Formats: sequence, structure tokens, C-alpha cells
Amino acid sequence: MRNPNGRMSPTEIKKQLAQSDTTAIEMLRFVFGSVLKRRGLVILNVFLLTLMAVLNFVVPQFTKNIIDHALPNSQQQALYTNVIGLLIVTIFLGVVSFASTYMMQMLSQRAITELRIKTYRFILKEDYAFFQDAKTGDLMVRLTSDIGNLQMLISSNTFGIIGNIFTFVGVLIFLFIQNWQLALMVSITFPILFVTIRFFRGHIREAYSNVRYAQSKINNQLQATLTEIELIKAYTTENAETTKFESIAEESNGYSLEATKWQAIFQPLVTLINTIGTAIVLLFGSLLVMNKAMTIGDLVAYLAYVAMLQDPIRSFSMLMNVFQTAQVSYDRIKNILSYEPKILEPTTPQPFPNPLQQHIQLSNVTFDYEMGSDHALNDVSMTIPAGKTTALVGRSGSGKSTIIKLLTRFYDRSKGDILFDNIDIRTFQISDLRQHISVVSQDVTIVDGTIADNIMYGSNNTNEEAIWQAAKRADIADFIAKQPNQLATQVGERGLKLSGGQKQRLSIARALLKDAPIVILDEATAALDNESEKTIQHALDNLMVAKTAIVIAHRLSTVHKADQIIVMNDGQVAETGTHDSLLQKQGIYKRLYDAQFE
Repeated sequence: MRNPNGRMSPTEIKKQLAQSDTTAIEMLRFVFGSVLKRRGLVILNVFLLTLMAVLNFVVPQFTKNIIDHALPNSQQQALYTNVIGLLIVTIFLGVVSFASTYMMQMLSQRAITELRIKTYRFILKEDYAFFQDAKTGDLMVRLTSDIGNLQMLISSNTFGIIGNIFTFVGVLIFLFIQNWQLALMVSITFPILFVTIRFFRGHIREAYSNVRYAQSKINNQLQATLTEIELIKAYTTENAETTKFESIAEESNGYSLEATKWQAIFQPLVTLINTIGTAIVLLFGSLLVMNKAMTIGDLVAYLAYVAMLQDPIRSFSMLMNVFQTAQVSYDRIKNILSYEPKILEPTTPQPFPNPLQQHIQLSNVTFDYEMGSDHALNDVSMTIPAGKTTALVGRSGSGKSTIIKLLTRFYDRSKGDILFDNIDIRTFQISDLRQHISVVSQDVTIVDGTIADNIMYGSNNTNEEAIWQAAKRADIADFIAKQPNQLATQVGERGLKLSGGQKQRLSIARALLKDAPIVILDEATAALDNESEKTIQHALDNLMVAKTAIVIAHRLSTVHKADQIIVMNDGQVAETGTHDSLLQKQGIYKRLYDAQFE
């Protein structure tokens, strides 16, 4: 399994590049897979590119005819005919070029859109562990810039190389027929170009890999800064964060200059080699003209054809840069798409028992977050009866939240069994399991949209009356009614326009509308003051009516009424009972209770 965070050092990038030359064909198959689904348009575009090559070949002949025939013989009719022919062919060439470019852009946009959607869907389908390893800023770069780099492969310039190949082969044969000695001398520059391109290929690719690495670090820093702005302001760490960003920006600048250096050397060197070819034609062609072995028109046409030979080479050199950048981006996208999820769907899924008739049961469950680490849960067994309220209490790190993550299959246990009405949790479709569970946690997630968007989130019920009913039961209907736009009121990014209690009530309304048979309250009131807690507790009571409820709470005053209280300690079940029976045991629960009410 590959780590999806993408934060490789330049040394690691070099090792990866040394192994990734074999992925070029794989990348082309990956990128052009969508394009080839539209074979009719591709074939038509290849035909247009071939036609463009033929038209480009014809153009110099008009100039040759004018210089060699029309001018020496003062034939005005021939002059007019060749000029008009030149204009007609050039206009037709422009029309064909437009059709080809537009068609290629259409294919490119469709292919890249499909690729971006495919990658986005893949990322969202990944399990919880994937997002613990990945960096948000880096994922954003891969979905935007990296896929944008792949789009440059599917462009009119890329497909134009097909026409350029036809042009190159046809023109080279023509030049050898015209004057094989001169053509042979010009051809000497081609191996020099090949060696030059080969040499610069690795350096340019490595440079662009480092640039992508630096861009990911910048995006990660920006994302972290913007999401932690309240902490930064509260602790006045603006200068420290700016210093950190300056360091990353300077690193990025260094890598960008390195890439620019190689590009700046490469392009003029290619131009110099091409100019040497032109100089050879000018020198020896002029001597041939002086010796009457070639006409001036032949020389001018020959120079035009040599330029046509050089254009494909220039295009190939530019395409090489695009190819190198795209291959770096492909390696990064492939790195994500090759991630192997740990939470797997069952091959023959069982329907989730709705409603739950008996219980949720954990039998000898052991779990650790990383191999070789201490167990987060160690041989845990418990029974959570259906239709009752079970509270999980204990010190921080005792394993309460880990149990919730196992029940929702964010993780799979290492050993033991988790059963819903005696059916193994792994036999349910993950979506089916989670659709039957509502979670209200301390860290409320508010989507950037309206109040209605937040209440309806994850629910198929979009009926306005049902939304208002859920809002009333969550004790937030009065607040909504006072807003100018009521349910259409914008809440701001991360709910910045709402108080903590309002966010919590919105999340409760969301759970009420979902109406799942199992409700999990994970420290749902921990961040609230006593007065807000009492207000929201009524909404929570409404949420738990006729549900199988699991409540995690540090404030033991909130679990008095629970049908069952399970006390966790160091990843194990220490005590089980009701509030009164546990107080009588004079054990861990009694000590925790006394510590809170001393």
C-alpha cells in the first residue's frame, strides 16, 4: 500500500523517477482511455491533421513558382494565379486547423472532466485511514493542478505531432529526392538533437517533480493556516506562521528556478542546433545557386522545407517538457488511485436488521491503531440492548471513541466479533450500516450553505414540513423563524455565523430528520456551558426516543438516566451497571463521580 500524503523529499523523488520510466505507456493508456471511447472523432481529427500536413507541404511550391517562373518571365497571370492559390490554400489550412483544434479541445475537456470526477469519487470512497495519512492541500493539488497537467497531453499540440510526423517523413523524402547531399548534411543535426533531448529529459523531469513537491507543501501550509486562523489569532502566532510560510515559499522558489534553468538552457540549445541546419542549407545551397546547380526558387523552397522539418523537432522538444510534467503528475495521481483500502465491502452483503430487535454485541474485541503499538481496546466484551440507552464513560484514552469508530466501521477490529442481532458487522454494506446510524459529536461539522442544506444533509427527506418538524424537536425552530430568510439563511463557512449551541442543535435536527434506528452521542454537550447543555439535553432526549442509543460522556450528570452504564479503563471494560448500582460498588465510576462533584 502506498502512503497517499505525497510528501516525498527530493531524494525520494529521484528514486521514484528512476523506477517510473516504464510507466510512460501506462500513463498514455490511462490518459487517452477516455479519448479512445470516441474513436470516430479521433479518426476524423487524424484525417484533418494529415490534410494539414499535405497543405503545409504545398505552400512553399507557390513561392518557388513565383520566384522561378513568374518573376524571370514577367508572367503576371502566373503571379496572380500563384498568389491567389497561396491565399486559398492558407485560408483552407486555417479552417482545417480551427476544426482540428476545436475538436481536440472538446475531446480533451471531456476526458479530463471524466478523469477528475473519477479521482474525486475514488477519494471520497476511501476509508477513514486514508484521510488520516493524506494532506488536504496535497489532495487539492492532485485534483486540480496535476490533472490539469495531464490535460496538456490531450491537446491539439499533442495530436499535432501526428501531422508533424507525416510532414517530417514526407518532406525528408522530398528533400533527398531534390538534393540528397544537402539533405544528408542537414540530417546530421537530427542525432545531435536526439542526444540533447535525451540528456535534458531526466533533469527537466526531476526539476518539475521537485516543483510539484514544493507546491503541495505550500497548499498544505495555506490550508492549515486558514482552518486554524482562530488559534493563530488567539495565540498571536502570525509572525511564526509567516516565517514558516516564507521558508516553504523560498524552497518552492529554489525548485522553480532550478526547473527554469534547465528549460532556459534547453530551448536555446535546440534553436541553435536547428539554426546550424539552416546555416548548412544557406551555405551549400547558395554555392549550388552560384554554380547554377540550383535555382533561387529551389533554395527558398528548400529553406522552407527545412523549417518544416525543424518544426516537428521543436514541437517534439516542447512536447517532451509537457510529457515530463504530465508523467510527474500521473505518478502522483496513480499514487492515490493505487491506495488499497483496509475496510472492504462484503462479497455477499446481508441486509441490516431494521429495526434492531435484540442487541449490539462485542465479543473479545481487540484493536490497535498501528501494528506493534499498545492496544486501544484489549479483549473487550459488552452487550448493548436494542431500544435502550447505553452510556460509555471513563477517562480520556480509555477506548470509548474507539468503540464508536469500530461500530461505524471507520476501522475494523484486529480480533474478536462485532454483531448486530447476531450478524457480523463485516457482512453489511458499509453504506447500509452507516445509513442506520446517526452520530452527533462534540466536533460539529457544518457545511457551507443554508440552514436547510445542513438539516437535510445525508437524508433523502427534503420535505419542508419534515425539516421544520426536525427543527422543532431540536429546539432550533424559533431561532430559524427569526431569520430574514428562515431555512434559506446562509450559515457561512464552517458555520461561522452560528454559536456553538446553534451548531449543535442543527446537527441534532440533521440526525432527527435522518431518523436512523441507532443513535450515537459522542461527547455531544462537552463543549457547551451548563445552561446550553440543559437546553440541548431536551433536544437530545427527543432524538433518543425509541432508539438504540449509545452515549459517550465525560460529564456523568448526563448519564444518570441511562439504562446501562459501561465504565472503560485502559482499553478494557472495568464495570457495568446502572448509575445507582455502580455508585454502590465503590469502584472506578464512584471515584470519577466524586471527582466531578467535589
